[in-house]
Parts: sequence; structure tokens; C-alpha cells
Amino acid sequence: MENQRLDELFFRYCEKKITDEEREELMAMLLSDENREQINGLIDQFIRRDGTLHTLSDETAEDILSSIFSATGRCDGENAAGTAPHVEWVAVGEPGDDNGRPLWILKLAAASVVLFLTYAGYRWFNGGTEKKPVAMLHSVYGDDAPAGGNKASLTLADGQTYDLTTITEGNLSGQPGTTIDKSKGEIIYGKNAASDGAIAYNVLRTPLGGQYKIVLPDGSRAWLNAGSSLKYPTTFTANQRSVEMTGEVYFEIEPDKTRPFLVRVLDKNVKGKDMEITVLGTHFNISSYGDEPTMQTTLLEGSVRVKKDAVTKVLTPGQQARVTTDGTAPDISVKTVDTESVVAWKEGRFEFNGNIREIMRQISRWYDLDVRYEGNVERKSFAGTISRKNNVSEVLKMLEMTGGIQFRIEDRKITVKNTD
Repeated sequence: MENQRLDELFFRYCEKKITDEEREELMAMLLSDENREQINGLIDQFIRRDGTLHTLSDETAEDILSSIFSATGRCDGENAAGTAPHVEWVAVGEPGDDNGRPLWILKLAAASVVLFLTYAGYRWFNGGTEKKPVAMLHSVYGDDAPAGGNKASLTLADGQTYDLTTITEGNLSGQPGTTIDKSKGEIIYGKNAASDGAIAYNVLRTPLGGQYKIVLPDGSRAWLNAGSSLKYPTTFTANQRSVEMTGEVYFEIEPDKTRPFLVRVLDKNVKGKDMEITVLGTHFNISSYGDEPTMQTTLLEGSVRVKKDAVTKVLTPGQQARVTTDGTAPDISVKTVDTESVVAWKEGRFEFNGNIREIMRQISRWYDLDVRYEGNVERKSFAGTISRKNNVSEVLKMLEMTGGIQFRIEDRKITVKNTD
């Protein structure tokens, strides 16, 4: 049975006639699974009710619904829609404003702008009541840049380096059992790869704007984010499995109690002060970019031991270990985090919740663009999520719609301007 009150509040929201009390009532209704089908129908009705021709697909309507449910997710962080959100943004004000505030509250606040963005984007695409097909979104900032993709290079033990988008089977003739799936962006090492007894190391590198997946010789899997590297042996021998990395890598380690898995995280800022992660079988993410203030290890499943100099911490699922990269603090801080947000990049989306400079570092790496700033942007913080498949102009437009900031793209450089 349809909820007439939900219909009324939905369209009052879309027309910007809703009161604060009614908005809270609507957001509470969005939290209920029993209303999902009705809301899906309301979205469909809303975008079609003026008779305008358009090309919004059923998938797009589902993305909109998913973003609403993601933004209004339960207190435990579950996504009621069960799918990746399409786009939602909310300005969260000053950097310290959300201290002690649960992440689900920020996501609930994000829901208050989802319908507005849906409405504004639809009008933007369709030119109000003018009947014309939806055109591809064009950049309003100058030069645009496409999203990154499956790009990487492979350096073999003999020093030869190959582009994995053009590499041939002949290039890997010296490594039997190694295959590359270019369509999936994946390199696979067979568990029974031939070995003459000598340990040969390969290095997989992703450029800015690139990502790649690797299946290691023991069956463990690793996903490399943009601007990352992984050095590994083509065959694991003896009683230990060991790799080295830079940048950001998500690992799913194949359990083996007889051979612990060791990840050495190279610290580019402090020579000889690398971090070590030891595991038996687990899922975790490591971020160690040289332009970030901390190296972070986030545990999703299992257990890991994080070691930096003489300090050691053991993590449980949901925890993140942080180590400063300036060498001033030898300690390892541990906190509980939203793990889904941390690994959102692996699932094909940006999920931001922080200062604009932190956000722009992620955008810079994925689109391989430089960033400069005009005015004081230090106190600009935002929370939101959007697909990494979009052009950079679409990402910037959604961010800009929250107000107080503008962007310009020129000569592969994004200018961020404070407009307050």
C-alpha cells in the first residue's frame, strides 16, 4: 500500500517547498526498506512528469535511488540499496565541525541534497522544458580530462619494462604460467610457475590515472591504485612470502599458516624508516603516498601486525593504523574507521570526507592533473561520493554545487578558488 504522505513530501522537496520538520520526516521515510519501490517510482515519475524527452536509463534511476539509500544508510553503515551509490555531495563546513559526530549523520545530511542535485542535473541536461535529447555533459571549466583506467607497466627481472596495454605473450616467454587479461586489467601468476631455483623479482607500476590487479604466485590478490608500485617474486619459496609497495594497494591474502605474508611499505620521506605489515590470511588496504601526511593500514578481515621502527600494533577488523610521514612521531595511532569508504576506490568510486586539499590529491592522482589554489581553502571540507568513471568536470561540478568554491581547468592543471 502506497504512502500518500511520502508522495507529498517527495514532491514538496523537489519543488523546494518543504519545511525543516517535513524534511526530517522525509529522511526518516527514506531509511525504511519498505518504501524503496515507491521511491523508485517517484523518481521515475518526477523526471518524466513534464513530458520532456530525455535518455535517462533505468540504470541511472537506480543509481539515483542507490545514492539516496547510501546517503541515508543505517547507523551501522549498511547500504540499504545494496549497490554502489552514483553521486551525492554535502558541504560539512569547518574541519572540526564533525568531531565526535558519527559518519552516518554526515551521510544522512548528504541525503538532503541528493534530490536537489537530481533535479538540478536533470534541468541542466534538458534545458528546462525544451524538448531535446540529453547531451553528453560538457566541461564548464575549460579543458576536461577523462577518468583513469586499467594502465600499468611491468618490469621483469632482466630490467626490461613493458606497457601492459601492448605487451605480447612473447614478452613473457621466460615466465611460464604468467597470463595477462588486458580487458580486465589483470596479470596472473600461476601457482606452479616454473623456477630454476633463483628468485626473480618483477615490479608492477601504475601511472597517475591508472589502476591494475595482480594475482600473485600463491593465489593472493592485490589491487594497485593510481601512482603505485608492487615488487614481488615470481615464485614464493622458503618459509615467507614477501613483497614491497609504494602508493596504495588493497590486498586479499591467501591463508598459509606455514608462511606469513610480509608487506614492506617503502617510506619515501624518511630513508630507512619503512613500515612492515605481517599477516597470515586477511583483507586490508595500505595507503602510503608521499604527498600524504600519514601512512595508513586499514584492516577489513583477519588480523595484521603493523611495525614501524620499534613500535608494533596489532589490528582487528575495522581498525586503521596511522604513521606520520615526517618522522617526528614514532608512535602508531589506531582508530576505528568506515572501511567501505577507505576501499571505495577499488569498487570504482570516490568517497570523500575531509579537507578540499585531501580531496584534490585523490582527484589529481586519478586524472593525472596538477592542482593550484587561489584564496584560503584550508577551512573547506566536504563529504560525498561519485563514480570514478566520470570525467573530471563532472566530479568538480558536483563538488562545486555545494557552494563556496569554484574550479577551472587549463593546461592539465585544476585551479581551486575560494568564492566566500
